[in-house]
This record gives sequence, C-alpha cells and structure tokens, in this order.
Amino acid sequence: MYVVASFEYSKNLEIAIAKLTHLGIEKRRILALPLDKRAEMDQVFDSMHQSDSVSYLELSTVLATIFMLLGGIYGFVLHLGPILWALFGFIFGAILGFIIDFIHTKKKQKADLKKTNLTEVFLLIHCKEDQVNNVKEILWGHMALGITTYDNEF
Repeated sequence: MYVVASFEYSKNLEIAIAKLTHLGIEKRRILALPLDKRAEMDQVFDSMHQSDSVSYLELSTVLATIFMLLGGIYGFVLHLGPILWALFGFIFGAILGFIIDFIHTKKKQKADLKKTNLTEVFLLIHCKEDQVNNVKEILWGHMALGITTYDNEF
C-alpha cells in the first residue's frame, strides 16, 4: 500500500518523516520528491492560446484620452493647432500609460515570485495496510496539503 502526500517544504515535513521512522517505517520506504518552482517571468504579451488576464491598455487609454483632451484645448493657443496637439497628446499618453503599467506589473510579478518561493514536496510512503491510518494521522497532523492512497494489489 502506498500513501502519497503533498507538503510545502518546512520543518513540519522533517518532523513528519522522523515520526514515520519512529512508527516503524524504514527510511528506504519513504521517498521525498521536491518540485522545482518556476523562476522566470511570464511573457509580456498574450498569445492566441494563452492569456494571463493582465492588460497593459487600461491606463494607456485613460492617459491617452486625458492628454488628447489637453492637447486639443491648448492646441488653440500653440503653433501647430488643436488637431496635431491632440494627436501628440494621444500618442504621448498611450506610451506613458503603457510604460507605467509595464513597470508596475513587472515589479508585482517579481514580488509574487519572491513571496511564493516555497517548494512543494511529494512524499511517497510504502507501508503495510494496517499502518495506513497511523501514517495518515501523522501526515495530517503535520500540515499535509493533500493525501491519497494507492493499492498496488490489482
């Protein structure tokens, strides 16, 4: 009988393994598999098949509208006229909004990667059927994220 559990790597995992060895399960029957975490950042632009629901156009459209309005208003006083100054304001606002959103999103992603840097570990325990309940109690008592059993007797 196999018991599979998922843990965040912490001292609780180490204590659970120690208690399992005290229960009588040999160390060679316990397998701990740490998972690698994603270290690189997400793509900047979404593809047709994947979207991360991050939009760089929201602030761009707001700032483009504001600067276009200001360009149109002050264009009556300036040399090139209101239409060209409205276009300049639109382009400037759109680029400025995109840059601000891009920098803000990248900082947020870096902070999220640092914050969630805990490694998840899968624990595979090969034990007898009469030990399964004790093993589950130990694992649940030490903050297992999830537990399942697998019976290889088919």
